[in-house]
Amino acid sequence: MPVSTYLSILQRYRLLVLIPAIIALAISLGLALLEPPRYRSSASLLITRSEDRRFDTEDALAYDLPAIVQGVPFSAEVSSALALTGVSLSPDQVRASLGALNQRRVVQIWAETDDPALSEALTITAVGLIQQRGMALWGDPAATPENPLVNVVVLKPPDPAVRTNGWSAAVATAMIRGLVGLMAGALLAFGAHCWRPAHALPSREGGG
Repeated sequence: MPVSTYLSILQRYRLLVLIPAIIALAISLGLALLEPPRYRSSASLLITRSEDRRFDTEDALAYDLPAIVQGVPFSAEVSSALALTGVSLSPDQVRASLGALNQRRVVQIWAETDDPALSEALTITAVGLIQQRGMALWGDPAATPENPLVNVVVLKPPDPAVRTNGWSAAVATAMIRGLVGLMAGALLAFGAHCWRPAHALPSREGGG
């Protein structure tokens, strides 16, 4: 079919096209109003080993670190370290708040909570533990705070927490969902057009 035919179908069923988009926009903005604020603090670390210059070894360490950060033992250590500063947070809460990912030897670590000060404290504590514990986090019993056996270079210190679900993010998400709704409405319109000839043919009665 020519493009003009498609445009004609969309024009004929314009309400069917627009309604899903409007519903998606309304629901997305409504959820944004109900959602409590979320704040994230992050830091970037470079993982290297002075006694082992093989890049594959260093890459493997950085590759493992996100899983270590989100593991149960590390969450328990962060919880205990926070308790020493007067912050009460269970290991499960710590684990739900911390996240990490790596790009080769660079690891980004973050904490996201509903309290900006808590997000910053979590990130600072996690970075400090990684520097202090070193290879002990990878299961090496020879690692000590004095000799962690791995170099952890802080490329970007833990930054002040920023809100992750503010209005700018909510509007951007709503626009994406609205676009998806628009595409869904277009599919419905084309489906209605294809269905109509097969099921709504004019009846003919009597003979000529």
